[in-house]
Amino acid sequence: MHWGMHRITWLVALVLAGCPAQSTPEIQEPGFDPQPMDGGGAAGTLDDLSQASVDPTTLGDRQDHLVDFAFDGGALEFDLYRKGTELTQIVRNRYMVPVVIRWDITTFANVRGTSPLSGSTFIPAADRVNGAGPWVKLATLQQIDASVGYRRALVFRGRWGDPRSRPTQYAYALPFTKGSTYSVLQGFHGEFSHKGSNEYAVDFDCPVATTVRASREGIVVAAHAEAVGSGNTRDFLDHKKVNFVLILHDDGTLGEYMHLAPSSLSVQAGDRVKRGQTLALSGNTGYSSTPHLHFQLMTAGIDGISALSFPFEFAIGHDNSEEPVQGKRYTAFE
Repeated sequence: MHWGMHRITWLVALVLAGCPAQSTPEIQEPGFDPQPMDGGGAAGTLDDLSQASVDPTTLGDRQDHLVDFAFDGGALEFDLYRKGTELTQIVRNRYMVPVVIRWDITTFANVRGTSPLSGSTFIPAADRVNGAGPWVKLATLQQIDASVGYRRALVFRGRWGDPRSRPTQYAYALPFTKGSTYSVLQGFHGEFSHKGSNEYAVDFDCPVATTVRASREGIVVAAHAEAVGSGNTRDFLDHKKVNFVLILHDDGTLGEYMHLAPSSLSVQAGDRVKRGQTLALSGNTGYSSTPHLHFQLMTAGIDGISALSFPFEFAIGHDNSEEPVQGKRYTAFE
């Protein structure tokens, strides 16, 4: 599943010399890459993601403000500032978990770049749900002729999580009710879709309205419950088309529960959940060919496009755990 590909365009109208530019946001339809990205092959290093915070009050007048990548739990805010002929593009994070974005600035009219115009940027977390993390500078541009308007486009993709996080040893609870038994439709390295960013995901053959429980304790940092319908076409790769819950664990990794039933969530962003707590009902939303429950242990890749997917084990007895095996039936004992 591909998260968070957005296309954002700001259009600034022609203005008279000496007058402040008036901006008109123009938002294009999202675009999607149907091919899975390989988290193990992410380009760049963590140094590429380290950027100091910036104070917007030093950047002049705000030209544009756009909120995107928005779900229960937060959003990203993109602001454009202008001081004289210098333009500065900044971003901040309102989620309780870091976000990494891959961004590119394109489609120039009366502006030129004075810094790199593409990159992968680590955006620190806010301290609470819908809080305000620090502003981070993406790029600076120069307006060529101050007497006329300017135009440029910014495209980005985003992933939740800190690329430096790695899982600690833990036996995860089976994500359904004690005594229930379900088989693994697709396990690690599954041929249908468990490659690259989804390499170590597991799909359980759960019918619609199966109770989904937390496999590990943590904090709900993002969720979505408004999606309806499913399919295997490109439009269902849109993250707005799938219902999900993301839980931040103490080791910084994320538990991802996907394809949930519409309006079925029992938790919301900011909730601290216990192991075994009810989260939602399973469903058949998003990029899916049959009702099932998708679970994965993950974090963001350093490129802002891919995810790092981690192997894990389910507890199948009081002192017994194993990696999920495709085709095997599992009964929750707790």
